[in-house]
Amino acid sequence: MARYQHRDRFYRKAEELGFPSRAAFKLEELLTRFKLVGQAARVVDLGCAPGGWLAILSRKVGTSGRVVGIDLVACPRMAANVRIVTGDVADPEVGLKAAEALGGAADLMTSDMAPKLSGIAERDQAGSQALINAALGLGRMLLRPGGAMIAKTFMGPEFADTRARFSRDFTRVEVVRTRASRPGSSELYFVARGFQGGR
Repeated sequence: MARYQHRDRFYRKAEELGFPSRAAFKLEELLTRFKLVGQAARVVDLGCAPGGWLAILSRKVGTSGRVVGIDLVACPRMAANVRIVTGDVADPEVGLKAAEALGGAADLMTSDMAPKLSGIAERDQAGSQALINAALGLGRMLLRPGGAMIAKTFMGPEFADTRARFSRDFTRVEVVRTRASRPGSSELYFVARGFQGGR
C-alpha cells in the first residue's frame, strides 16, 4: 500500500500558492477536465471551510461571477465576489439565505463535505449518505436547468443507490478519483451534468 506523506507535492504546492489546503487541487482538476464553470458563473460551495475550493472558484468565475460558500463553521470571505452563509446545508433557512446571496440560479454546486469519522463503518456511511442527500436537496432548490454538480462520496453499500439518485436529477453522471486525493483514500467524486430540475 502506498504511504501517505503529509508534505507531498500537493501539500507543498498549496503552501506556495497560499491555498488553505491541498483540496483546492482536487477541484481544479475536476473543473479543468470537465469544463464546468467559466467567467460570470454563479456557484455554491458546500462545506467551504477552510476555503481552498472558494479560492479556486472565485478565480474561475471572475469579478462578474458570484460564489456562495456554506459551512457549519465560520469561513473567511476571501474576495469581493464571494459570500459566506454559516449554517447547516440541510436547514431550509440556510438554503434561502444562499439563494439570496447568489442573486440567481446556480450554474454549479460543489460539495467537499464529509462526516467526522467515528471509525464505526455503518455510522460513518450513514453520515456520508445524509450529507449527499442534503447536497442533492439544496441542488434541486438552487441549480438552474442544465447546471452541474460535484460532490464527494465514498465507496460503500449505499453507493449504487446514491448514483441512481444523481441519475434521476442529471442527464450525465460520472464517478472520478482525483490525482490530488491522498494515497489509500477511498474518496471519490460524483460529477453530474445536465440538471433536469429535480424531476
